[in-house]
Amino acid sequence: MKLNITYIYPENLNLYGDTGNVEILKYRAQKRDISVNITTIGIKDLINKNTFKNTDIIFMGGGPDSGQKDIYKDLIKNKASYLKDYIENGGCGLFICGSYQLLGNYYRTADGSSLEGAHIFDLYTEQPDDNAPRCIGNTVAKLSSTILEDPYFKNNNYIGDLIVGFENHGGRTYLAEDSVPFAEIIKGFGNNAQDGYEGIHHKNAIGTYFHGPILSKNPHIADYLISKSLGIEKLQKLDDYLITSAHNTALRLRS
Repeated sequence: MKLNITYIYPENLNLYGDTGNVEILKYRAQKRDISVNITTIGIKDLINKNTFKNTDIIFMGGGPDSGQKDIYKDLIKNKASYLKDYIENGGCGLFICGSYQLLGNYYRTADGSSLEGAHIFDLYTEQPDDNAPRCIGNTVAKLSSTILEDPYFKNNNYIGDLIVGFENHGGRTYLAEDSVPFAEIIKGFGNNAQDGYEGIHHKNAIGTYFHGPILSKNPHIADYLISKSLGIEKLQKLDDYLITSAHNTALRLRS
């Protein structure tokens, strides 16, 4: 069995060690004798309707404003339609911070100008004025029921219903009324520091502000993505003493 991971814009969107998410997926798959193939796609790489045909998980990280600016035109013009088809057809994916924002409907800057998004996630992001504080710090959140009740998660969850991480973003993201959040904030700011929601869970794709990388302290999310993407309801249990200790320690960190 093979796990095929496609990592989009690794040179531009790799803030706060987000590449570690791909490394963790690879490690946890290989420990179960699942071979892993990682394909990287950059700005200069042309794709078509068959590019994601054999992909099991797509990953995009976060980046500074300069990194997002570099990839923006290429994403919207050359890749968004194929990415949308992949996700709408049930493809698994993890999208962190900047890529999470760009997959929404639009991003409005503090001066009022707007960047059209990929219209994959039904949400929008607005940058508040310069007087608004950044949303930054350690985070804890409770996963949404759509994940908690999924057999692919339940059968591979040995930690519980919480996730931990770190966030650092200026933009405020607002979900459409019928969009499902990834989690509900217990500690931290989440999407917008107002409604208590964090991220989005759309079909089999997750968008989140949790850096860290998120999978380094949340093995139940890594295993959920692996099991869901490969259609394996019950994965071999790994010795997760260290990673579970890191998760439990993070629960006690100050925000």
